[in-house]
Amino acid sequence: MKNLKLLVLLVSMSLISFSCGSDDDGDGGSSASSDSVLIFGDAEYQLESGTIEDYGEYSDGVYNFDIVLVTSDISTINGETEAVDDTYTGIYFELFTSNSGDLEEGVYTLGDNIEAGSFVYANIFVESSSDEYTSFDIDSGTFTVLEDGSTYEFEFEGTVSNGTSFSGYYRGSLLSFDYSSELDRSSTTNLKKKRKF
Repeated sequence: MKNLKLLVLLVSMSLISFSCGSDDDGDGGSSASSDSVLIFGDAEYQLESGTIEDYGEYSDGVYNFDIVLVTSDISTINGETEAVDDTYTGIYFELFTSNSGDLEEGVYTLGDNIEAGSFVYANIFVESSSDEYTSFDIDSGTFTVLEDGSTYEFEFEGTVSNGTSFSGYYRGSLLSFDYSSELDRSSTTNLKKKRKF
């Protein structure tokens, strides 16, 4: 009888330990390394998570991937990404590569022409929320892919439209979204992408 009580106690403790685990449903828990950071002017922000969005072939042999890195965990609600925290800061790049499956490693530079190894639009959003969004367009800089695959590693630096400098580093996994089948690039030149960030 004593052994039976001990067994019941052990099973109960195991169930309690299991049920007290993370409530995260896998939509975007903290996935960045502790040294992932965005420095904007004099302020430093710890990056927690990010997304990579595949928009498919933009033109012949040039593919579009968007990167969003934020100071919050990310959840997916009805197919839309949202920051878990009420207020968040982050950075966004619309990147172009010759690799159809993922971002190629290397340096991407801001330019006027859409070509592999470039980005034509990027911005930083600071202490924003669903009700109030403060962003600054990036007008010079580079985005470097050091590693791709299951773990990504990025470095970035430059300035925004008001002259404020930024730099940063990210290492970790990214939530991946494939929007390549949702766009008809042949019928539109001004592509409007849907995003919460």
